[in-house]
Formats: sequence, C-alpha cells, structure tokens
Amino acid sequence: MTVGSSWIVPLVLLAAPLAVETVKREDFKTCDQIAFCKQHRAISVRHGSQNHHKWSLQEPTGYELLADSIAHSGAVWSANLQNSQNTLKLKVIGLADSTVRVQIDEPETAIRKRYVPNPSFVAVPEELAFESVENGAQEAKIVGGNKKVKVVVSYKPFIVNIFNELDELVAQVNRDGKLKVEEFRTKEEGKEYPDGFWEERFKGFTDHKQHGSSSVGVDISFVNFKTAYGLPEHADAFALRNTVGNTDPYRLYNLDVFEYELNNPMALYVSIPYILAHRANRSVGALWFNAAETWVDTQSSVTSKGLFGKMFDKVVGAGDNVPHFDAHFMSESGLVDIFFFVGPTVKDVQRQNAKLTGTTPLPPLFSIGYHQCRWNYNDEQDVAAVNKGFDDHDMPMDVIWLDIEHTDGKKYFTWDKHKFPTPNDMVHKVAENGRKMVTIVDPHIKKDDGYYVYKDAKDKGLFVKRTDGSNFEGHCWPGASEYLDFWHPDTRSYWKDQFSFDRYVGSSSNLHIWNDMNEPSVFSGPEITMDKESIHYGGIEHREVHNMYGMMYTSATFDGLMARTGGKERPFILSRAGFIGTQRTAAIWTGDNTADWGHLEIAAPMTLSLSIAGVPFVGADVGGFFGNPDEQLLSRWYQTGAFQPFFRAHAHIDTRRREPWLFSEQTQGIIREALRTRYALLPYWYTLFQQHTETGVPPMRPLFYEFENDDSLLEEQKQWMVGNGILARPVVEKDTFNVQVKLPRGEHKNERWYEWVSGAEARGESIYVDAPITFTPVYQRGGTIIPTWQRIRRSATLMRDDPLTLFVALNSEGNSKGEIYMDDGQTHDYQSGKFVKASFTYKKESSTTAVLEGEHVGGNFAAKNWVERVVVRGVESSPKKVEITRVSDPVQPLEFSYDRDSKVLVIRKPEALITSSFKIHVEF
Repeated sequence: MTVGSSWIVPLVLLAAPLAVETVKREDFKTCDQIAFCKQHRAISVRHGSQNHHKWSLQEPTGYELLADSIAHSGAVWSANLQNSQNTLKLKVIGLADSTVRVQIDEPETAIRKRYVPNPSFVAVPEELAFESVENGAQEAKIVGGNKKVKVVVSYKPFIVNIFNELDELVAQVNRDGKLKVEEFRTKEEGKEYPDGFWEERFKGFTDHKQHGSSSVGVDISFVNFKTAYGLPEHADAFALRNTVGNTDPYRLYNLDVFEYELNNPMALYVSIPYILAHRANRSVGALWFNAAETWVDTQSSVTSKGLFGKMFDKVVGAGDNVPHFDAHFMSESGLVDIFFFVGPTVKDVQRQNAKLTGTTPLPPLFSIGYHQCRWNYNDEQDVAAVNKGFDDHDMPMDVIWLDIEHTDGKKYFTWDKHKFPTPNDMVHKVAENGRKMVTIVDPHIKKDDGYYVYKDAKDKGLFVKRTDGSNFEGHCWPGASEYLDFWHPDTRSYWKDQFSFDRYVGSSSNLHIWNDMNEPSVFSGPEITMDKESIHYGGIEHREVHNMYGMMYTSATFDGLMARTGGKERPFILSRAGFIGTQRTAAIWTGDNTADWGHLEIAAPMTLSLSIAGVPFVGADVGGFFGNPDEQLLSRWYQTGAFQPFFRAHAHIDTRRREPWLFSEQTQGIIREALRTRYALLPYWYTLFQQHTETGVPPMRPLFYEFENDDSLLEEQKQWMVGNGILARPVVEKDTFNVQVKLPRGEHKNERWYEWVSGAEARGESIYVDAPITFTPVYQRGGTIIPTWQRIRRSATLMRDDPLTLFVALNSEGNSKGEIYMDDGQTHDYQSGKFVKASFTYKKESSTTAVLEGEHVGGNFAAKNWVERVVVRGVESSPKKVEITRVSDPVQPLEFSYDRDSKVLVIRKPEALITSSFKIHVEF
C-alpha cells in the first residue's frame, strides 16, 4: 500500500499477509545439476565405511608426493604431486603468527594462470622462514618460524598434517584422498569429454567454458573436533550440520534470493569460505582462498585411532575412537589455496585471520545507533515527517535511508526532481538533529545514452564484457542495464570520482551509501546473476571471481567516500553481498528476510556466523523485509536488534508503514525502551568496535568465545555475548513469556551474573526467567565494568560529550575491570592520537575497603566525558563512607545509596573526567 504524508495519523496496524512469492527453488541449481559438484562429491574416501555415502562412485584420486622433487627456501617448501592422470605443484608456506598456507596448483607449464583473489588480503601475507625442515624417506617434518606450528607431509598417500604449539594434530589435508584438480584444456576435436566439461545448460541458459572444466577440490579434516562453524552466509543453524547423505552441500555462490528458506544450505548473498573448529580450550581455523562458486560437504565423524597412525600419538583425552569434523571443499575454478590458523585459542584464531583479511575500521559513532529505512520514503515531506516523528515520540534515531525510488528513473547519483527537488536542504535539515542520511547506489547502470554515468562508462570501456567483446547486458531495476567492471583500474578511478560533492549533486558528508544488488543481481540472467562466461579486465572469467564482485564494488565505493573529504571523515557503507575482506569497507545485513518468527530466530545464528568469519558489523532487517509483522513479533524484533551490531528497521514497498508510533501505546513503549537501551550502551559498543580493530574479536560473540572450556555451549545460538560483559537472550519464540537462560559458571564454577535492569544477582547455571512482552533477559557478567550514557538524546552525535554511568559487577573475589574508548566519533583524527582510552578497576583491598580507580591510559583527545554515577552490583553490605581523590585535589566525600535487597551500591557525582586519573575509596 502506498501512502502519502498523511500517514502520520497514529494507527494500530494489525498483521496481514503480503502478496509476495516465496523463493523459487527451481531458479537455483542443486549440486546434482552442476557437473563439477556432482563429480567431486562422487569421490569416495580413503578410509573405512563410516564415511561412505550414496555418492561414492569413484575411487580416491590417489595422489602421491615425489620425494625427489622437494625443494625448500626460507618460508616456502615445495614438491610435485602425481597420480595416474596428472602432475600438480604443492607449496607449504610459513606465515607469521602460527599461520600456514597450503597451495596446490597446476605446474608452470599450464596453458593459463589460475586466479588468486589477492585483493581480499589486507596486505601481502607476511612470510616467516621455517625454523627447521627434515625431509625423510616417507615424510617431511617442517617446523614453523615461531616454533608454535608444525607441518608433517606424508608422501604415499599424500597427506598434509598440521600440529599446534602443543604438538597436537589439529588438521589434515587430503586425509580421505579427495584432491582433484581439473587442468585447463584446449578442446580437441573428436575427443570424448565428460558431460558438462565444455558447456552446461540450465533453464534455457548455456554456459560455455572457454578452457574446459577447471574445478578443484580437496578434503580437510579437523582432528579431535566434533563441532565447527562458519561458511556464511546461510539461513541455517550456527553449528555446521552433517550434509553428507542428508542434503546438498553448503553452497557459496552470491545470489539474489528473496524471502529465503530457513534451515537450508542453499546459497545467499555472502560467500566466506571459512571454517572455525572448536572444542574445550582448543580452536583451529581454515580459510579456503577461492572466489569461484564453491560447495562444501560437512560431516562430524568418529574414526578408529589406529587409522591415524603415528600422526595421532598425542591427543588430549582421546580414546580408541577419535572425533573429527570433515569438510570437502569443491570449487569451479581457482586453485587449492588454504590458510590454517592454528590458534590454539579461539581469540588467537580470530587474530590470525584478521592479520590476513583485515578488520572493520572504527565505524562512525552514528552508524552503531538506530537506522530507519523502507522501500521507499516518498518525498522530502515524508522524510521530514519521519525525522520529526522520532522527536515527537521521544525515540532516538541516527539515520534515515532512501531506497531506489529517490532517483530519477533508477539512475544512481540522481534525484527525482519532483519528489526530491532540494536534496541538499533535506539532508541539512535531518543533520540539524545530529542525524545522517543514506542513499542507495547499485552496480547496474541504466542503459541510457542520456545518463552521464552510462555514457562515460561506455565511452571509456568500463563495463564487463561478453566473450565477443561487446558489453554484458542484463535487466535489473532500471530495465536494460550494464555492469561496471571493478577489476579495471580505470573503472575504480572513475567510480571514486562519482562520489565527490561536485559530481554527486545533493550529497554532503552527512550522506552515506548503501550498495545493494551487488552479487551481482541480474534479473534476466542464469540464477538471477551474471553469466559465468562474462569477461573482466585482464581476461578474467566471471566464474573465477563471482563471489568477490560485491567486495570489489564496495571497496571502490569506499575509496570514493574517503576521497570526497580527502580522507578526513570515516565512510559508512552497507552491502548485501560480501566475500573475504568485505569487512574492511562495509557493514553487511542478512538480506531480504520475512516478517515471521523463524526469520527472527535465524538472525542470531546468521550474524554469529558472519562475526566469527571476520565480518563483525552485521545485522538483520528489524521487523522483516517482506510481510507485515504483528505487534508481538515487532516488539521482540526490536528487543533483539538492540543487541546486534547493525540495528536497522527496513520494509518492502508493498508493506504497511511501520514507523514505531503507528502501533499501540504498549508497543511504542517497548520499541522506545529497546532504542533507549541501545543508546545507553553506545559507549560500550563503540569501545568494542575499537577493540576489534586491534584484536579482530567481534563485538557480538558466541558464548564459547568467553567460556572456551565449556563444551555444553558449542551449539548455543539463541543467546550470545556482547563483548565480554553482557549476555543477551532475547525472546525469539512466538507467545513465549518464560525462557531458559544459560549462565556459564566458568572453569572454576565461580562466575557471577547480574540481571541488567535490576542489578540483582542471578543464581544457578541454567535458569528459567519470566519474560513478559516488555522485558528482555540480559545479564552483566561479574568482573566487568560497562560504560553507559543515561541521558538519551535525539541521536548518538548529540550524546558524544555526555557524562557516563559506570555499571560495576563484582566477581567472586569482589573485583571488576573495564575500559572506555572515545574520540570525535566521525573523523580519522584518532589515527594521529586524537582519542582517549581510560581503564577502570574496582578492587577489594580488605574486608572493609575497596577502591575504584580510573586511569587515563592513552591518547590526547580532549574528551569532555566525565563519570557522573557509579552503580556497583554484588556489594554485600552498605558502606560507611565513600570518598574520591583526584589528581592534585583534596579528598572529597561522595553521596551514595545502598539497596539491601538487590545488593546494589549507587555512588553519585564523582565528576571525574575520563582524561584524568581518580580513585574512589569505599569504606565498609
């Protein structure tokens, strides 16, 4: 339903079905419809019947290592592999920080080089020469340069064994003998080839393979691990399922799939071929460095210890049967290129991955606030009414978004002259409240010689090509469209220039960018995407790079937003498609979800999966993109979104309006409280994002990230940690008003937890909590200090200088610690020291005294934030007095109050700046 500006009259919107189609499964391929997937999946395993399945039609490929071909220089150990059909080149490369690269390629005599997605690296991987290499008669032993990783390569059969610093076997390559590399070929007339080798057909489309089938695949086994995670993006459980014999493999092939099915391994918008295996106190990660279409069969198995031979002499807690999590990677092109992050802890693995692929730069403060979006806000009056509505109803908000209808005929960088005649004024008026706007800019360029972007790109030769040299053409929102080739350096330079303020008329530093439809989506193409035989700059086939198209696009947009202010201000970009490295330039959302309870529930495992794979700035459309949520669903979704990194409400053009004040008074109150909770915690979220830039650890974390020793948490996906201090268990089930919450007690069973709102301590390890519609179960972990803002204003920007309230939760020893990071929230000045970092510690010094100490530990930013209140949880008795000492100031008494029932101490008006040191003395 389309509505004008009169929509601001309050309404109670009831749930109603929306006439939209669910995903058309027949538009997307299964493994059985793809020659290379079917052939790789048909390879049987080398060991035993436990892993055999219905596709076991071929023998293992039988590769052996030729000992007389071994060579070693510094950080590179190489050898030739051979079976009855061909010869391959193996490289084992030592990298810094307990990381090992295993690369298998065609020999140098190949007719064509295979594509390596090097733009996904944050920098050239830092090689580290091996400490020692011992080439024996049957195996080679290679010790990493830091002596914390060891690789043992078995010659016959060929297997690569990875050991961690504790000399535990943690991963194997080709244990099951599934290594397969199809060489590039020149077609020989009269020779018979397997079905699908030179061309494949699907729904009227024919894919011609210029160099024949060039697929690669191999099995990876994570030894002594039962559970693994990753391979985003899929609308499936957080812990990877057993696909062998049950379903298709997980598919990684960026596609435009609207109203996607749940609990399904079919492809979605993002492809990150990364797996994290975890058990108590051990982790290992593997990154399959390949941008082509990829399928991954996964299985958790148990195998007799004897089949591992002497490689498995040392396994902590292993009996006769050894668990292992197996992943069979199969890609259409590229090469076998695997990075192993050997840990041994989960945070070590996260850091090791981040060193290779990068972290999310510190986002601007406004971007971690609340975003209001729909397809579409109708005109400038509509935008003004939405902006005013949040103020009138006392709800904070930071960003208003405009979808495709704001443009002149779906021509990006333009405005509809009738609906948005004065865009500069519109953006300026929104910015008066400290807010920003976002407009959509998609990669399909309307085929119209009167549209300057199209004319420029056509004249400069910047579009993706067909095999005959003509421009690739497909249909998307504007109709006939052509697609920019972001591998061409001239395209990237031209695209960067389009974001300058003089080129993008109506834009300013208060306008940021949304890159959608960048899988790329091609309505007229096979599987609603680009033909694989299309050609990019340098002769690269699209099949080789499909999954990184969106990443290349957002990185070019990022360059443009950086350039428009000379690198001064931080960009914000949202992308739907993603690949390894996308996190360096864009946030990701989970795409076209639906207003139903299943999609609310799946949002957490989807965002957790992205988070552990190195993409931390993630979220799902609050309320669901398709359909009309009822008030219970909408309420629970806001309560959930408030504890996920990217917090945006969005809706389809055919849905009813969903601005929060259009619902009942109760629902308005629930949404208002969810928003206020989010804004109160912004100092904490901002600090977590800054910590991520240093450690790679995501703000949103699975429970086992903080409680690595607890195997009972391995499949938990309804609750998660925000940082190390907050546990959230939002209600994601319909008509549910009592939920079970797991409160991990830690390795020594002494962790303490406090209910966030009341501050009362929660007892028990697994508790049932009343959760009426107005309440979200959230807990603070003992031993942490959480900085908050309690003066909630219209936007995050207006709160930046506000005073802080510290929530101190005591652990079993009566101690706590935390920190805060602050800067100007919008520029890159922090990179030259214009920031402030302060630490807080609460220490029980004796049975009668405790001290809260604040210390300025870094930066020279003149922050105005001061501590106006301290809330201490878990205090056993009321103090006799509380005093503060500041630098060069005499001791001063402080006001305080104590609640005996909740055991909460509130200390008022310390008035201590975070840029200076102070001590608060508590005497009991």
